[in-house]
Amino acid sequence: MDVPFDESAGSRPIVSLHRMTTALGDGATSGTGRTAHRLDGGAPETESDVAGAQVNFFCEDVERCARFFEALGMPRVFVSPKAEAPEKIEVDAAGLRIGFDSIRAANRIAGLGVAASETRSAEVALWVGDVDALYERALRAGGSSVRPPMDSPDGRLRYAWVLGPEGHQVRLLQKRAG
Repeated sequence: MDVPFDESAGSRPIVSLHRMTTALGDGATSGTGRTAHRLDGGAPETESDVAGAQVNFFCEDVERCARFFEALGMPRVFVSPKAEAPEKIEVDAAGLRIGFDSIRAANRIAGLGVAASETRSAEVALWVGDVDALYERALRAGGSSVRPPMDSPDGRLRYAWVLGPEGHQVRLLQKRAG
């Protein structure tokens, strides 16, 4: 996609941290495949009905859950409200936002009927460079082990599972050389 860039008109380079690419111009876009993400906050240009994706976890303690994922190297990118105890925090996981939403706020604002649960029915899978190191970091950050690091039967992958402080399951995956 060609994007006009006119520095004399006050345009400036825009860096897209979630894609680790640089685009030029105030109305610039970045992206791969069939979707281009606008970097100026405008609507994405896309051939799909889906313009992006985000995973949200409902939490009793939003701050505690976000701190766990931050300890795994995911920067905080959104907090609301900013002036009081947050009801929503988002972190960036290599371009995918992971949100932590207050159970109380979800029920108060949208009437979702959300409740804390001991049942694990979903997980976030994170591709990492060193499963063993991140597994240990997750445990030091307050996570608990579901399965320690192990190799896949065919040796192509190394993986481990941990639970965050409120029981959200995280799978750590590493592609093996070969």
